[in-house]
Amino acid sequence: MKQTLFIGEYSSRNVGDGIIRMAIEKLCSQHGLPAAFRDFYGGTPDTGPGHPQPANADAVQAGPKPRPLLRKVQAALLRIELVNYAIALLFYFTRYRSIAAGYQVQRYQQVVIGGGNLLMDNFLNFPLLILRIVQQCERHRVPVKLFSVGAGRRYSGLGRLIMARILQSDAVECIVCRDGNTYSLIKEIGEEDSDHKIICSFDSGLYLERGDAPAGRSDIVGLGVIAPSVLKMVTPEHPMADPAYAMRWWDALVGELAQKIGADHIEIFSNGSEADNDFARALWLELSPRYPGLLVCTSIRSPADLIQRVGSYKALAAYRMHAAVTAMALDVPVVGFEWDPKVLQMFTYCGKRNACVALDEFPKRPARELIASMLDETPARLEPIRRVLDRDFRHATHV
Repeated sequence: MKQTLFIGEYSSRNVGDGIIRMAIEKLCSQHGLPAAFRDFYGGTPDTGPGHPQPANADAVQAGPKPRPLLRKVQAALLRIELVNYAIALLFYFTRYRSIAAGYQVQRYQQVVIGGGNLLMDNFLNFPLLILRIVQQCERHRVPVKLFSVGAGRRYSGLGRLIMARILQSDAVECIVCRDGNTYSLIKEIGEEDSDHKIICSFDSGLYLERGDAPAGRSDIVGLGVIAPSVLKMVTPEHPMADPAYAMRWWDALVGELAQKIGADHIEIFSNGSEADNDFARALWLELSPRYPGLLVCTSIRSPADLIQRVGSYKALAAYRMHAAVTAMALDVPVVGFEWDPKVLQMFTYCGKRNACVALDEFPKRPARELIASMLDETPARLEPIRRVLDRDFRHATHV
């Protein structure tokens, strides 16, 4: 029996994306499905175990290294929309062609693209790469399925046209969306011709369970950050996109929580992206003199690290989607903050809408109320969601 090839963004620096692969591997194992995994950009993802440790003062004070001039120039260019679109179109004719050919899809029984936020426009990068993969599958008559995929907030006109071409391909047999927002958008883009292919489901990371976490519980409460620079790029209207406001907000939250449980039971936590790590270190440097004993974790390097860390927390407040997903899956009480519709959607379909602070509610929620909510929060009940994910996985991988 030929293997099924799974392709997704499993090796992102935001390590939470690798949680998706761990959940899909579990589903494959339970259903006896032979599978191979490749990263969206051609690599073989690694989910090997790691050993995250709290950053010590010497490591934090060393801080991020200054960027050389070339990197600063590159960063400035990549803030220009036309430059990003030009690069994506160039990649479509060069890099994406070779990546898609490198998957050698003809060797596999089927190709499954997913999960994660892979239907986002992202200056056409994801749509164009997915289109290249679909074209390869068309050429070799290999069926394509999309499983537990999410969409971003905005779609350009050209992005919609590219995605419509993907949805209407005869090679694409089904699209399992991870939330209602994605489902509605993809149905609108695909029009009636593709309606029968599109299913509304859940985030695949929620298929993981407490038994998948090697770590035992501790009395530490985690505070999961997102860098203001990230918010400035994707949700500039969010108050936390302002670094000064973010520092004041975290100061108030840590101060309120320290009064309840002590600063030595609080850990500032990053999923692993460079921007988030830098912000977590800067936040620790700013707050630790006022809150002796405050911890920081910026050493998450793998999905196994993430599961171990989040699984050890007594409770978590999280901005990043898959920090919250991991907490939900591992029965860790979690409060979330919307900066992208996908976060609020996930809390809503998990029956925890009130545990997520919506963007329009954010300025009205004082630190004291947020801390009380986090400490009173209970784990989500995910059994019905896992049953649906199991059913939808069987549908998506059936040949």
